[in-house]
Amino acid sequence: MCHCHHCELGFFDPACVGDGLFYEQLQTQDWYYQDDKPEYAQAATLVRQDSSVLEVGCGKGAFRRWLPQSIRYTGLEFNDEAIQKARAAGLDVRKQPVEEHAAVGSRYDVVCAFQVLEHVEHPKQFFHACVQALEPGGILMIAVPAQDSFLAIAPNSPLNMPPHHVTRWTDRALTNLAHSEGFREAKIWHEPVADFHRDWHATTLAYHALTRFGLYQPRLIDNSVRYRLLGRMVRLPAVRRYLVRSALKASPRLAVGHTVMLIAS
Repeated sequence: MCHCHHCELGFFDPACVGDGLFYEQLQTQDWYYQDDKPEYAQAATLVRQDSSVLEVGCGKGAFRRWLPQSIRYTGLEFNDEAIQKARAAGLDVRKQPVEEHAAVGSRYDVVCAFQVLEHVEHPKQFFHACVQALEPGGILMIAVPAQDSFLAIAPNSPLNMPPHHVTRWTDRALTNLAHSEGFREAKIWHEPVADFHRDWHATTLAYHALTRFGLYQPRLIDNSVRYRLLGRMVRLPAVRRYLVRSALKASPRLAVGHTVMLIAS
């Protein structure tokens, strides 16, 4: 794991990204393409009735259902099965990289990418292409896993590593990226902890408190006997509540949820 002190980006080197077969296997899991991501509701509030919208990495097009019927929607996706599902729902979804799509002059009022940037081998080029696809005065929304959250300290999170995630984004890394492309306004939105993440969030904070007390040494992957024994302890309700309160008192930023979204205009 590497860290750039200039732009604040965390990244893996080499950036070994997953191939099509890797993502086809992930797609067989019901939780992988979620229809109700918290960032969808937030992003939808920023889309006007008459907007043109480009979603990069749209999956099966779940975000479209959150938008007014009057908007003009285009999606870009590489997963063939997801494309088939989106097209079966009547959506304009194309198998095309955003760099190629922007190069032919396609322009939109809103460009968005939800949980995509962290998978990309060349994030600067990807982001630049998203900016190119914007109409002057348009809105760019990029949602990623939040490195300024409990994710930064969560052990045993293989999906937050290559070949799934190859970059990690703090708030500063996102705003630095936006400013490098000339955006005057770059807002940051953090989701609250989602219901389906509450147990994971509490467990992570409990282990973090144990680290502060000198009882646990964190690792990216830990299947040790000590980790499992501590796991039994942190699942005791009274112990967990105490440890979570202790972790939040020391690091209030850990109260936020999984996702952060950059809103640039």
